[in-house]
Parts: sequence; structure tokens; C-alpha cells
Amino acid sequence: MSILSDVVDNISKEVSKVQERSQEMLQGFNINTQIRELERKKTKVLAELGELVVDKHHRDKDISEEAVKEKVAEVVGYEDQINILKEELDTVNVQRDPNASRAKKEAAKAGYKSTPGFKCPDCGTPASKEKKFCPACGGSLGAEAEASNDSKDSKDSSESDNGSRTDSESKSESKSRSTAGDGPLDVEPEPDDDEDSSKED
Repeated sequence: MSILSDVVDNISKEVSKVQERSQEMLQGFNINTQIRELERKKTKVLAELGELVVDKHHRDKDISEEAVKEKVAEVVGYEDQINILKEELDTVNVQRDPNASRAKKEAAKAGYKSTPGFKCPDCGTPASKEKKFCPACGGSLGAEAEASNDSKDSKDSSESDNGSRTDSESKSESKSRSTAGDGPLDVEPEPDDDEDSSKED
């Protein structure tokens, strides 16, 4: 009786594995279908956008800028939806891939989402700016994300000041930023104008 129960258990385990794989394949097929449909819609809108541009510039028709912006917004919306679906498809594919690393599979199970256009500087795998380490190689993502955030923050703060700081204060701040920390330099050092102006006086 125990042999029969072992055989039944093994068969039920294999049936469960086959069901899981078929569900993953069906999910991947459905996502691919949605991506193709969105690509078709995007292509249609791009053709309409092209017609508007030709009408405006070649046929001298009065086409409002709002009509063009509306079509551009549609294209961008389709691209965003396509990118989201591609990330879902990547997650499904990682789960199915027998060669995928355990870390990648765990990240996919946990719902890890990469930031579009952001990649690990070490291995080139799509990564998230919100995470400190790459799910594929374990390399540090923090320095890259912090460096880009620091340069954005310094630009925003200098624009918001509207000249309330003097040039020498801004330059000394950029010097301290460029020489501080172990990360890559995001601002090149500038020569001091104060030294030059004191020599002229």
C-alpha cells in the first residue's frame, strides 16, 4: 500500500508542476498578446501623428499644436503600458527559465520592478533606482543612483535660489561636492575667481 501511495504522491507532484508551467506559459502568451495589441495601437497613432505633421508642413493645413500634443501623449501612454507589460513578461520568463539565478527568481517572486532605462553599472541588468544592490550580480546600485540624485538636487537648489548665492559660494559648494566621498566625480572642479580677482586689485 505504501508503494501505491508513493506513486500517487509523485504523480500528483508532477501534475502540479505541469499545471504551474502551463499557467506561466498561458500568462506569458496573454501578456505577449496585450503587448502586440498595444504596439498595433501605438503604430496607428504614430501614423496619424505623421499625417498631422505632413498636413501642417507640406499641405499648409491649419493643424493646432494641441492636436499634435494629444497624439504624442497617446504614444507615450502606449509606450508606458508596453514597458509595464514587458516587465511583467520578464518576471514570468525568469520564473520559467531554468538557467536564471536564484537571486533573480527570488526578486521576481518578491515583485522586484526595474526602473526603465536604469541598468546595473557592473553587469548591465535592468535594475531599480530604489534598490541598493543589483538582483543579478549583487553589485552596488546606490552610488550610481545617489550620484544622479545629487547632481539633480544641486541643479534644482541652484535654480530655486535665483542668484541669492554668490558665485564664490556656488563654486566652493561644487568643489566640496566634487572632492567629497568615494563615488565618481559628478562635478568638475572650477578655478577660483577669488584668487584671480585679488591679484588684479
